[in-house]
Amino acid sequence: MRSAMLLLTLTLAVGAATGAHASELSAAFEAACLRVPEIPVLIARRAEVDARARAAGALLPGGPWVTVMHRTDALTHDRGTREYEAEFGIPIWLRGERGASLAAALTEAERLEAEIRARRLEVAKRVREAYWMVAEARERVAVAERRRSTAATLARSLREQAGAGQVELMETKLADADLRDAEVSLAGLRSELNQARIAFGVLTGFEAPVGFGERGSDAATPANHPRIVLRRAATENALADEQLTWTVDRERPELSAFANNNTDTSAEPNVTSLGVRFKIPFSYDAVNEPKRAAAAAEVIAAQEELALAEREVGGDVAQARAKLDGARQQLTGIEARRADLAAVLKLTEEAQRSGQTTFNDVIRARLQLYESDLARASARVAVERSRSDVNQALGLEP
Repeated sequence: MRSAMLLLTLTLAVGAATGAHASELSAAFEAACLRVPEIPVLIARRAEVDARARAAGALLPGGPWVTVMHRTDALTHDRGTREYEAEFGIPIWLRGERGASLAAALTEAERLEAEIRARRLEVAKRVREAYWMVAEARERVAVAERRRSTAATLARSLREQAGAGQVELMETKLADADLRDAEVSLAGLRSELNQARIAFGVLTGFEAPVGFGERGSDAATPANHPRIVLRRAATENALADEQLTWTVDRERPELSAFANNNTDTSAEPNVTSLGVRFKIPFSYDAVNEPKRAAAAAEVIAAQEELALAEREVGGDVAQARAKLDGARQQLTGIEARRADLAAVLKLTEEAQRSGQTTFNDVIRARLQLYESDLARASARVAVERSRSDVNQALGLEP
């Protein structure tokens, strides 16, 4: 039951952020988030942080206490001395402690939410990579299937012509060999596709969608990247913790009331008295200085990590955009090369029919065009993958 509630909380709390921008990959991405142990653990820690915030608003900073004392001389002089005392005490908030504790709890809550987003983005990277592996394999299989179909048609036609004595046996064998090569290539690419599908299924529990388009990233900025938001929240949390070490610089004061009952044969018997005790602790630098120094070091570390994250995220975005530009240029060049090879194949087939070249040259031209088709398929997917990389670098979920 607790596991079911945890999964429901995860789905509602962190899935709502992407609901307005749902894509073909959203369901698989959310499922992958449920399969990563770190994210449910972070979700469960919300209860801990909420409890800290509630504790900061409590009436007392700690639980009350009771002391019971009994004194007697029955085992020594046995002069009738009997004393009983009961004391009830409560701790008291230090000045400013409640506000500092609440600030530390709230900034920890913000840091926790930012860490959940950062973890989700790490999952998004894995899901995107797994999907584009499937997408590229699908495109390459489609090219190989077209080649196999064309090669099979050609081989069948040549066998029919050979039976009628119109072509030589060598040309038939070359066509058959080309068909075998197409089948071998298709088998290898299908194996790669099956492996990619299995990897995607293990990661998400879903079948890879047929299509996926990244949403626009014009409004996204590196400043809102989950990693930067996390480091910024960690810095605020470190500052709040540092302030707490300056505020809580001693033990808490304690206020108590006690009742004492004393029976002594040498005095008035059965005397009961009431009293109040107030404990006032003092700060001690030998205890406080190491804590404050450690807190200050945590602030510096958080600030440096924030600066590093800002530099690296900015660099990742620039690299992703440069990669996208390069992928587009490569696709343009590959498209032009493919058009040239298609023209070469057409000219070679015409020359072969007129007896100006051999059928082997046709097979070679067809193989070059097939390799170009594979390269074009990969280049097209590379452009879309690069768009994904840009959104990933900007911190956008699929």
